[in-house]
Amino acid sequence: MKRLIAVLVLAGAAVAATPEFFDGLANHPSLQAARANLQAYAYEAAYAGNPVALDTSGGYSYRSLDEAEPCPFLSDPDPTNDLLCQLVSPDVPSEVGQAEVGLTLHALPYGDLADRVALAEINLRTAELDYQSARAKLERSALDAALKVLLAEKGLELAREGEALAESALEATRLRHAKGAASDRELRDAERSLEEARLQRLSAEENLELARAQLAQFTSAPSPAWPWPHLEPPEDAEPPEVAKARLRVEQAQVGEKRSLRAFWPVGEVRYQYNLDDYNAVGVSVESRTLGTRVYYSHQSYADLTRSRTQDEWRVGLRLNVSADTWSGYEAARARLEAARAGLEAAQRQAELERQALELRITQSERAIELARRAEVDARTDYEETARRVELGLEPPLAAQKAWVDAARAELESMQAEHDAVRARLDLLVYLAVPPSEVWK
Repeated sequence: MKRLIAVLVLAGAAVAATPEFFDGLANHPSLQAARANLQAYAYEAAYAGNPVALDTSGGYSYRSLDEAEPCPFLSDPDPTNDLLCQLVSPDVPSEVGQAEVGLTLHALPYGDLADRVALAEINLRTAELDYQSARAKLERSALDAALKVLLAEKGLELAREGEALAESALEATRLRHAKGAASDRELRDAERSLEEARLQRLSAEENLELARAQLAQFTSAPSPAWPWPHLEPPEDAEPPEVAKARLRVEQAQVGEKRSLRAFWPVGEVRYQYNLDDYNAVGVSVESRTLGTRVYYSHQSYADLTRSRTQDEWRVGLRLNVSADTWSGYEAARARLEAARAGLEAAQRQAELERQALELRITQSERAIELARRAEVDARTDYEETARRVELGLEPPLAAQKAWVDAARAELESMQAEHDAVRARLDLLVYLAVPPSEVWK
């Protein structure tokens, strides 16, 4: 029951203690199916090993008296024979009803019950992996949308700054043109540069609107402030495919134990106390699960055998070994070997894929350094060009063009940083680690 409560808390409030950005993701439609599946397996696991089980059974039948088989002693009409017929072949009433209520107790998980508990736990752990993977993918998609918003906001900021700079360049070119210091071509270039800056500003506004609409599909919270924390997976994080392969090995091991148990004899000990001709109580213990069953039974017709004794002891032992039993054991062993081979293959594949993802992270961090250098160089070129324009050594349009190059380099540097974050997010998704769990 404690495990059930823990799973329900995980499914219902998994992101309650995370930054505000993740709060709105808990009820996202893409997560509802995984949460419902997890809760279903949690209930099954909680009650698979329930030590108390209530069972009921009953029946009703109708038989015409005309269908009753004749008593072999009725050939001789003798009162003594009538008594023998009642003892050997009593009349069966036309309507017969039976009912039984039992309570089964399991002191400890054993045999078939232990297998059911183990399989339910395996199913639950598999559902937990699926839920964590769904969370990781959802949060990764939401953070990717947030990165697009941040980049679009920066793009709009630079576009507005570029438009203002283009307007200033056009005014300066007009003054120089009026004094004869600038040609008609320079004036046309400045006018065209302003038109391009305005179009870039409009495109940036549209891109930001689209990015915000995409983010709103996940959450109404704003994007987390930049820069984001360094997202590192836990050291013991394992790809879900490897974890599932290991669970399949455990499942195959349970299957092998069950196939071996088919060779064991099945025994049962029962004691029944007959209260009267119609009612009885009893207790039984069977060897499959060591379950103790206490029951009460009632029937609507008198059982003449009950009047002979009030106590009944029954001991049963059954052994059923056949070709199907042996083939089932061989099949279980083969499935176990296949599961172990699958686990080894999954581990090798996981090692290669993780190396590829980590290499991508390393390469993206190198790209950041190169982009930052290019940004610094472009900014330096713009500042030098702006000073030359102030000294009258360059036309105003030269500063505006140098600024466009610097703005493009700044956006590329920011894009490189975002790509590095995406590479780390992809590693978290591969390991089924929701980013909210390592967000610090």
